Amino acid sequence: MKKHFIALVTLLSSIAAIGVSTPASAQVIGQSSIGPSVLFGNGQTSIGIDSKFGVSDNLSLRPFVYFPNNGTSFGTSLTYDLPLRNTEQSFLITPFVGGSVAVNTGNNSVTTFGLVGGADIDLSDSLRLKASVIVPVTDSNQGTGIAVGAGLRF
Repeated sequence: MKKHFIALVTLLSSIAAIGVSTPASAQVIGQSSIGPSVLFGNGQTSIGIDSKFGVSDNLSLRPFVYFPNNGTSFGTSLTYDLPLRNTEQSFLITPFVGGSVAVNTGNNSVTTFGLVGGADIDLSDSLRLKASVIVPVTDSNQGTGIAVGAGLRF
């Protein structure tokens, strides 16, 4: 478990170092979004709210809250984003990778650290689709989760 924690801290430190190599602003306009999401994992389906707040061109915080059968799950991810545009600049897909922390407030309140990867697909100036895979590294009772959702961009 200590090995996984050290690996997660190293990953988050690397992401933070890459993110601060570009000038940061309070919020990068158009990179932030919030909307409904569905999480599949641990033999259940949970609904919730997923968001993204652009910290710089390549660094984002992604807070979330889900409502599984056994309580509430909330947390955030810190991700390194790599925006990719097509030649007409009309379609943007943003793969991302990072680390996450989640707290489940159910019967056995537990904090889980994990690795996250996925992609945002901007369909318009106001609508984004998103999908991610969350792999826990500190809790062997938690399974891999897959989240899909949509968000309004701002």
